[in-house]
Amino acid sequence: MRIGFEAKKMATNATGIGNYSRGVARLVRENTDWQCVFFAPRRGPGLPADAECVCAPGGTRLGREWWRCRGVVEDIRRRHIDLFHGLSNELPFGIGRAGCKTVVTIHDLIFLRYPGTYGTLARRVLKAKTLYACRHADRIIAASECTKRDLMAFYHVPEERISVVYQGCDPRFRRRLSPDAIAAVREKYGLPARYVLSVGTFEPRKNHMGVLRAASMLPDDVHVALAGKATSWQAKVKDGIGKLGLQGRAHVLNHVPTDDLPALYQGCAAFVYLSFFEGFGIPVLEASASGVPVVAASGSCLEEVGGPTAWYCDPADPAAAADCLKEILADPNHAAARASGGQEHARRFSDREIAQRLMETYYRTIEN
Repeated sequence: MRIGFEAKKMATNATGIGNYSRGVARLVRENTDWQCVFFAPRRGPGLPADAECVCAPGGTRLGREWWRCRGVVEDIRRRHIDLFHGLSNELPFGIGRAGCKTVVTIHDLIFLRYPGTYGTLARRVLKAKTLYACRHADRIIAASECTKRDLMAFYHVPEERISVVYQGCDPRFRRRLSPDAIAAVREKYGLPARYVLSVGTFEPRKNHMGVLRAASMLPDDVHVALAGKATSWQAKVKDGIGKLGLQGRAHVLNHVPTDDLPALYQGCAAFVYLSFFEGFGIPVLEASASGVPVVAASGSCLEEVGGPTAWYCDPADPAAAADCLKEILADPNHAAARASGGQEHARRFSDREIAQRLMETYYRTIEN
């Protein structure tokens, strides 16, 4: 069988959906003998070097975008693709002419739940593309039960058309590092022995200000490290650090290589993730797999990811988050026991489990 992947973010995006896309492709290549074809506007470092890749013929940005949204259909047809998987909430317009079965992954509908977190144009584009994909895909993969419920509520997608296939995390987060390796990374970023960690792109929805407010209520020897992709919103976060009197205790870390992240997780006293809404929440899984205590926001999918032994609180209540962190800091043995439970829960998101669900979805789509 020949399977095609929409691979724009796989090629160029080093986080989030890019990681998800590369993970799906890796699982397919490792667990089947199918021929994989990657369709991307242009080549990028995230595409497998030995894979069959089809790129846009046009050299301009507008030309590449037109090809990705519509022109690629003819290339899919010419390459005799049996199943095409849209990995990021969309399928090319006119995909019915490609003559293949289709699957689309819907990560979240945050642009509908919290429209104010997107600009007007971006929200309209996402709404149009996602609605089209939901109407035309033979099958929809939801990143969580939470996203499945949103698909049924907002787009009235019948439950029988949706498969929930969770995401996984890089296997390196499951490997225990030596104390020396952890200490070396901690020293590299100027972090003390006790710090809480949060990982996520700097944007309002991720609620870094809530994390900082919670950190301001902790003992003075406990620092907070915020690791994530820099954006214009980061300036407001840094301004908040000053207003909360956290100079010297708050560390903003950009451009952290993936090789350093496992040590940052394993070295922290607790991981805290107070995002107002998520479709999945990979950092919570990474922290759980790393075996550290997790404090996460209630109200979206994070309870699915973190499991029953993590701590949860209203993301709009930093005092509640601080209370959870104080409990962890005050009783390390109890915290370690609950973290062990989170590590066990994280095994539900193993490559084996995800590959099995993914293959089941593909076969069900092909056979119907």
